[in-house]
Amino acid sequence: MSAEIPPQGNSAPGTLGLDGTWACSVPSGYTWDQVEPTGTCGSLSYRYRLRTPVNGLWACAIPFGWSYDSLRATSVCGSTGPYQYRLLG
Repeated sequence: MSAEIPPQGNSAPGTLGLDGTWACSVPSGYTWDQVEPTGTCGSLSYRYRLRTPVNGLWACAIPFGWSYDSLRATSVCGSTGPYQYRLLG
């Protein structure tokens, strides 16, 4: 018997499975909060730390259906920009 993970904010049910893992691309339903260079993603030069969107999360990208209420300067988002956004669902 498996329990479904309850949604938080605008995140879809069950999307916590990849939270905190590193991936070569960002799947639908996730955002990311760090990027790092890698040689393990084929022709892609970077990998992303996946995060499930929740209110108050500092993220490098604003996922579809979310907004933000604050931003801060950072160096962890790579070439996408010098800011992280505090998500507001």
